[in-house]
Amino acid sequence: MKHVRKLSLAFALAVTVASAEQELHSLSEISAFIEDATPRSTTFELEGKVLSTFPFPETGEIILSDSRGVRLQCFRALNLPQPEPGDTIMARGVANMSRYHEPYISLLEFRVLEHGTVPEPVSVRLSETNARTHHLTTIRTEGVVIDTFPDEIDRRYMILLLKDKDVVVPVSIPLSVFGDRSDLVDATVRVTGIYRRTVSGVRKFAWPNITPRSPTDIEIVTPPPKDPFSVPPIEKRLYLTSEEIAQMSKRSVVGEVLATWSGDKAMLRTDDGLIVNISLAHGGTLPKCGETIVAAGLPETDLFRINLTSARWKPAAEQPRTRPNEVADNAVNAFWHDNHGDSLRGEAHGKLLTARGIVRTLPSSDDTDNLRFNLDTGEMSISVDVTSNPAVIDALQIGSTIQVTGRCILLTEAGRRNYSSAKVKGFALIIRSPDDIVVLNRPSWWTLRRLTVVISVLIAALIAIYIWNRILQRLVSRRGRELYREQVAHAIAEIKTDERTRLAVELHDSLSQALSGVACHMTVGAEALESDPATAKHYLATARKMLNSCRTELRQCLFDLRSDTLEEQDFSIAIRKTLDQLESNASISIRFNVPRRRIKDTTAHAILAIVRELTGNAISHGGATEVRIAGCVEPGRILFSVRDNGCGFDPANCDGPIQGHFGLEGIRNRLEKLDGTFTIDSTPAGGTKASVTIPLPSAQRQENRES
Repeated sequence: MKHVRKLSLAFALAVTVASAEQELHSLSEISAFIEDATPRSTTFELEGKVLSTFPFPETGEIILSDSRGVRLQCFRALNLPQPEPGDTIMARGVANMSRYHEPYISLLEFRVLEHGTVPEPVSVRLSETNARTHHLTTIRTEGVVIDTFPDEIDRRYMILLLKDKDVVVPVSIPLSVFGDRSDLVDATVRVTGIYRRTVSGVRKFAWPNITPRSPTDIEIVTPPPKDPFSVPPIEKRLYLTSEEIAQMSKRSVVGEVLATWSGDKAMLRTDDGLIVNISLAHGGTLPKCGETIVAAGLPETDLFRINLTSARWKPAAEQPRTRPNEVADNAVNAFWHDNHGDSLRGEAHGKLLTARGIVRTLPSSDDTDNLRFNLDTGEMSISVDVTSNPAVIDALQIGSTIQVTGRCILLTEAGRRNYSSAKVKGFALIIRSPDDIVVLNRPSWWTLRRLTVVISVLIAALIAIYIWNRILQRLVSRRGRELYREQVAHAIAEIKTDERTRLAVELHDSLSQALSGVACHMTVGAEALESDPATAKHYLATARKMLNSCRTELRQCLFDLRSDTLEEQDFSIAIRKTLDQLESNASISIRFNVPRRRIKDTTAHAILAIVRELTGNAISHGGATEVRIAGCVEPGRILFSVRDNGCGFDPANCDGPIQGHFGLEGIRNRLEKLDGTFTIDSTPAGGTKASVTIPLPSAQRQENRES
């Protein structure tokens, strides 16, 4: 049921989100659909005849056919009803092309329209099978099993290579059903199974294959010979075509093993000097060099000679004849007909050659099937194969001068019918034993490789030092920033402390004293209230004025606490912001050319307070309609003045703290702390000009040093 739910969900998704494809109604339409690899899905409903069925893990295969001969492979859930071969059914499902470009036809439901006879297998020669004509057809054919081996992709299956003439088709059988059938090698068998033009799954571009269903689908027509080596010897005729050689049956050869390489290849030399290469069948072991063996296998050609593939061997009954010691030729001269390397000497294949040179490369120990290194002779580079003697690699070093003696092999690919000539890859020398390599000179300890290592280590050390320095710089920079922040925080704390101290002093010097005066006046006024009402009234009026002054002073202190005027770099703007709290329609002009950076915050605060007090007096007491504020810096001091067009007054006879007026007294107190001076030039009805002089910090330090 779980699988059915999955298929139902897939069907629902296909219907709702698949694509705009219309529902398909024939096998031809589905075949056209899966020819396009664009990922998409669509539903289908069609009528078809069941040719064959077969269960797979979690699903089952159904081969359908229509009246036009179109065949299609689809899959159903195992818990769906099982149709019988020969049934005509009406089927519904989903045709899907996945994002991995894999077609999959899901059969979700069907109903049997009528029962019919089981289709008979099509009898056909293996060499006459056709990928298009016989695709998904149950065929019956015969051939010789030339080799068996496990499937490289799925080890649950075994492959039987079936040959007829020059055609070889693999037969795939599950081991769980058929068991190990390596006993069929060299047997002629009759196979009944589904012929497919290519292997399904990840191998999308492969060869045709046949899949039988049960062990009875493989019948032995002729059992394998008791002696697999009792086959005709290799032809000694010349100028056979590659097709004629491919159509030959098994052949044998008797000869001495001259060399082995690549884990499955050996070179034989017959008594009459014929050189034959053999490639062993799967699972075969290589003979030893110098041993005389009998080998049997299928003939193939590289267009230079006839070789044997899928071969097996056994020791020869007769001992080899004693041969004279073979003298090794110079490899450089043996490879080419001339010194320019333009004309290949094919007869060098199989000869014993020697070469002297420098080892330029060494193979990886992991590549056990292809252990080769390059020998630089100065005239050419020679590939040396040590597959059969891997231990010699341990005695070699890059840069060593060595002498190599070995069998020469011409590296070619097998000839094909569409090749006019085999592809020659080059030559290689095959080492027969460790004695074939003689080390003449080892490289000095101080090699280019070691020099490179030393330079790399030095570069790495420099990089490490650079990185360490960068880390230290970052640590120092971060610590510097932390110290800077600490210093800034400390400075801010000091400024806040200074500001609190300043406010405390101002409150003590102004508000505290003024409030004390208020208390005294109110006490005197209360005592004289009955005896001298006029005097009492005078003292109480003075107390009221003093309270108003205290209120104004307190309001200004609160404004200073909330205001950011001290942060302004343009003093004219700071003065304008300070005077904005004054409620007046008087015209105020400001020209204050004093750089903010030249004075401390305490001095700046005092200047703003003095200007505010003088401007407020001019407006509230003098009734001024115009006020001009000017300031400048002279050597060692700051000068500024406040001029108005008010009613003016007599500075010598003006009211003071006794009368409840603390403004001018407060200005003098502020300037006294700054060593400043304060003058007033005013006459009744003539306006007023107040001038202030404040020494700069540098001038104050100079005066202190002189005193």
